[in-house]
Amino acid sequence: MKAQKAAVAVLAAGFLAYCAPGSYLVQANAAETELVTALVLDRTAADTDGLFTATLSLDEIPESGLCALEFAIVYDAAALEITDVDLLYDTGAQEAETLANPELANTVFQHEIREGMVWIRWATALDAEYWLRTEQAFFTVTGQLNGEMPAGSAAELKLVSAAGDAADAVIAAGYIDADGTSHYCQTVVQNGYVWKPIDETGATMYGDIDLDGRRTIADAVMMHRAIAEELALSAAAYANADCETDGMLTMSDISLMLRLMEHDAEDTARAAKKDSPTGNQQTHG
Repeated sequence: MKAQKAAVAVLAAGFLAYCAPGSYLVQANAAETELVTALVLDRTAADTDGLFTATLSLDEIPESGLCALEFAIVYDAAALEITDVDLLYDTGAQEAETLANPELANTVFQHEIREGMVWIRWATALDAEYWLRTEQAFFTVTGQLNGEMPAGSAAELKLVSAAGDAADAVIAAGYIDADGTSHYCQTVVQNGYVWKPIDETGATMYGDIDLDGRRTIADAVMMHRAIAEELALSAAAYANADCETDGMLTMSDISLMLRLMEHDAEDTARAAKKDSPTGNQQTHG
């Protein structure tokens, strides 16, 4: 345990401050960045009252596991409010940490909800058996959309460094080996979106059959399978697939979907030419 406490001292000094909220890693040493981990946040639809739950998953974790991870979720506070964070992945570290180091009780998983930002930290001084090692759902965030948001519109949940959107800021992720050497991970992220549904089905955008917030070839394949009665769609997926809004799925819906995909591609190309983010998407309405 003394060795583990020494490792935490190293962690605090050069990798991730193991202390109260407010001290953040800004830039890891590139020479020490040797692993990759991935954070994936849901693209989900709110219910008819605007309430939503989005899940953040660990989609890729190095074989060594992670003893520390720190980042933030930023969002437009005018579009939505985050009300709670609930840990789903229990490695047993919190209970074991409390027994081994009472002064570190309730410090393994910490979060703080701020205006337009949720700060997240997971860190432990325990042996590797208690580290994050499994690719699974990590935690959920719950909240509510602003009632004035237009139906079919979406608010982004963006994964960033705990220091915010600074150009040189990186998400802190990695582990400390038995020799006390810090190992950093490059972090790949998929940002989340919360859609305001157009109706009680949860429909959001014509052509988005797999409900991932985009129109892609995968959606067209699903549409073909649904028309051939090889695939049953959820109510929201069916409403998104019914591009003609006539209550039936036909080849005409596929034709309209492909045209919408062409418009998406044209919008993206125009936006890229102007050095802008993404083009606009046509939503229900």
